[in-house]
Amino acid sequence: MKNRLLLFLCALVVAAGAMAKDKLAVLPFSGGEAGEGNTIAELFSFTELSEVFSIIPHTGINQAVEKEQNFRLDTNMTDPDTAIALGKQLGARYVVSGSITALGDRKLLIIAILKIDEHRQIAGDFQTYAGMEEIQEKLPGMARNIIDAVTRPPPDAGGLAVTPVEMGNNTDSSVAETLGRILSIFLIRSGKYLVYPRRASLEQVQAEYDTRLSGETADEHAAGMGRGDTPRLVLFTGARRLGRRNMFNAAIIDLESGLQLTGRSVNYDTLDDGILVMEELARELRGESGVPGDRAANGEKKSRGAVFGYGALNLVGGLGSFIQRDWVGGATLLAGYGAAAGLIGWEVSLDYEDDLAGIPGTAGLVVAGLTAVYGFIRPVLYQRNRGLTERADRINLAVVPGEGGGTVVRLSYTLKF
Repeated sequence: MKNRLLLFLCALVVAAGAMAKDKLAVLPFSGGEAGEGNTIAELFSFTELSEVFSIIPHTGINQAVEKEQNFRLDTNMTDPDTAIALGKQLGARYVVSGSITALGDRKLLIIAILKIDEHRQIAGDFQTYAGMEEIQEKLPGMARNIIDAVTRPPPDAGGLAVTPVEMGNNTDSSVAETLGRILSIFLIRSGKYLVYPRRASLEQVQAEYDTRLSGETADEHAAGMGRGDTPRLVLFTGARRLGRRNMFNAAIIDLESGLQLTGRSVNYDTLDDGILVMEELARELRGESGVPGDRAANGEKKSRGAVFGYGALNLVGGLGSFIQRDWVGGATLLAGYGAAAGLIGWEVSLDYEDDLAGIPGTAGLVVAGLTAVYGFIRPVLYQRNRGLTERADRINLAVVPGEGGGTVVRLSYTLKF
């Protein structure tokens, strides 16, 4: 009887543990029109997040926000320190913050989930939308991305402190900060870094790291992390104005050696352009070898090797282009080699004394030579033009019903994330 009772009690404890859910606070999203951020945050909390987390009611969150003396909804919502402070007040283990930014005639929603005890951003997502109905359809997918990130074990990766974007003169700070958050999302998705967003500057983070090495104790707020850890690597970003264009610089610095491991500068005209280059920038940043200069050299050798490899394979009926999925290039090369083979076959069929003797064969050799040269340079042209081609493919032209019963032509541009 005692054994049965003991087993029953154990089963109750296990069931209670299984039923326990971590608390999640979804803060009102900053930006957007009046009440838009609050409404979208509420809709986001109504998704399947409630099946995994215990969602803190929005009324309680609004009360906590009102108690914060120096809290401004339009500017501080994406500040990690403020978000974590609110999460602690609410007794949450995770907190979701977000922002809404204008993107032409559309809007851009960016969300991030922070693990409070580690002061770490464990996931992020972003989507564009034109109206409330459209973003409401996308929120379940964004919620599933959050759930996947929380429920899977953290990657065995090094820590990366991410400092705020340093602004230059005449720089649109809103756009630059938005690009910085998107860059962090791509770095998290790569699985190479555990990202710790910071409010401190690069110099302050360096000082905190040096303090840790010296054995002295820094307070929790200065360290910026619940465990008091300061990652050895830090991401520095800066936004500058270059004539009519905008420049976004990013570098990963080793605080122990004080050396820059990798860095790159990209240019963009608008926020739309900046979003497209952030994924490429993240790819460059996470490809470093750990020794300054090696990453660029290795990347250059790898790139050149790939170009020569695909170019050599193009001698075999455009095989290299087909492997790259460059269907236009492959078909062009196949047609060129086919035309050359046809002309040479024509030459073989002619008699020596024929008036056309020598002409088809010469033309065939010329076509074959030009096709071979084009095959060698085609991989380079394809890589350079692929970004432009992808942008052109995202332009959509459609005829839709109008409000007055007629039809209107709608021109739109699709962003791929």
